[in-house]
Amino acid sequence: MKKLIMFLGGLVLIALTLGMLFLTSAIYDSVRGTQIDTYFFQRNNYSAERTGAPETPGEIGETTMREMLIKKFVNEYFYVIPDAENIARRISKSTSVLYKMASPAVFSAWQGGEAETIQDMADHRKMRIVEIDGEIFMPSGSDYWVVPYVLYTWDESNDMATAPTVSRGQMLMNVSFEMGLRETVGGEPFDVGKYLKDGYNTFESANEPAAIFKFRVNDLEDK
Repeated sequence: MKKLIMFLGGLVLIALTLGMLFLTSAIYDSVRGTQIDTYFFQRNNYSAERTGAPETPGEIGETTMREMLIKKFVNEYFYVIPDAENIARRISKSTSVLYKMASPAVFSAWQGGEAETIQDMADHRKMRIVEIDGEIFMPSGSDYWVVPYVLYTWDESNDMATAPTVSRGQMLMNVSFEMGLRETVGGEPFDVGKYLKDGYNTFESANEPAAIFKFRVNDLEDK
């Protein structure tokens, strides 16, 4: 009786194994004919609340996409970490996402202004983060977006008990934006696929995905 039970159990295990192999092969075969589309993870500050299906650009909408890119630009414009390689990468036209998101005049003004402040802060081991401080809006009759922001600066490194210095400001920003991916950068053809692939293969200095969109800050005033 015991041998019969073992024999039947063996048959069940074989059947289960064959079933799993069939299911695996079916899943593998279904990969054929797939295509790659652009999606974005659900937007939320908490990973536990980003469990929904990725969103398409159309679902996000033009207004939200533009605001996301404005926020990214402002972050790149101001943030500071005590890392010499970080600021060197941000200043260089070949590796700077800010260069790809701004007009030559705006980028040059940043290089000769705020970038020097960032360099000095990084040399003194300071850290700074930036947050958007309210609604991004365009006043009636204006071509400039009003972008309020707040800066938090830590002057002492590795001291969690030190409260940051808080300062507020406002940017007036003239922006060109349309849905879709860019074809050129600086008048030269731009291969989006190669750009993202190169960034993936060199993760430590990854190319910023924000640079692939048709977004440019033409002019700005920091008040």
